[in-house]
Amino acid sequence: MNPNEIDALIKKITFSKKYRSMGIPQETLQDLFMQEMERHNKEGDAIQAVKGKLHNIMAPYLGDLEYPEASQTLEATLASRDKEAIAALCTLFLKGHHSTAERLPYANSFYAYIFSQMDGTCSVLDLACGLNPFFLGLIDLPTALTYTAFDIHAPRIRLIAQLFAGDIGVMGNAETRDILVRPPQEHVDAVFLFKEAHRMEKRRSGATRDLIAALNAKHIFLSLPNRSLNGRFDLSERMMRLVEGSIEGLKLRLSTKEFQSETLYHLEKPHGKT
Repeated sequence: MNPNEIDALIKKITFSKKYRSMGIPQETLQDLFMQEMERHNKEGDAIQAVKGKLHNIMAPYLGDLEYPEASQTLEATLASRDKEAIAALCTLFLKGHHSTAERLPYANSFYAYIFSQMDGTCSVLDLACGLNPFFLGLIDLPTALTYTAFDIHAPRIRLIAQLFAGDIGVMGNAETRDILVRPPQEHVDAVFLFKEAHRMEKRRSGATRDLIAALNAKHIFLSLPNRSLNGRFDLSERMMRLVEGSIEGLKLRLSTKEFQSETLYHLEKPHGKT
């Protein structure tokens, strides 16, 4: 398959009925095609593999918020400067996704623990952020918080940018980016990667280790689910093996903190990059 044919397929997928509203970065599709063309001798097998991995990546976004409506509501609520109304709307958004809805009952203790591990002023990168930035409208924040959110879902990033433009006590920025293709290089106090590493491994084995090694931060807070979505299977040992395998040989200190539906793994890089 030549580059022109790959570009044509990327455009076809990008503008398909299933994905056209998601604004999938071209770098994501190019990365998937490069991987699968190397793994498969037959073009048809490579294309099917790309579609399968893309579905796994984008499935959590299907049936997501109605973003035009959410944007209008958020604009009006932020303009009111009513902190209780802003918190109520952020809660409503967070309830719309299983991962963040699970964290709502213990969100204050979850984020309080994270911020207690750092000194006052802090800069944060939230990778594959999902709806996580909307917790910032609910929780107690450090006095000076700089927060950059990355995700591959363009409508979600636009909504998060709108949140940051409001007066919520955060200097925020939101960017559509595939963090596996282009890991952020800036030095920060902390990186968040919540309930995502196990999904990244399905896309590319070893992705978690590669990302951790590339990051330039003293603290990396990585969380993983304790149980399967249906609640039937305990995932704790499997997730611990993923983390331990991802940091083997790297100069990191590992500590863990258990919460109701997820385990928080605190990785410390004493000198920033490994």
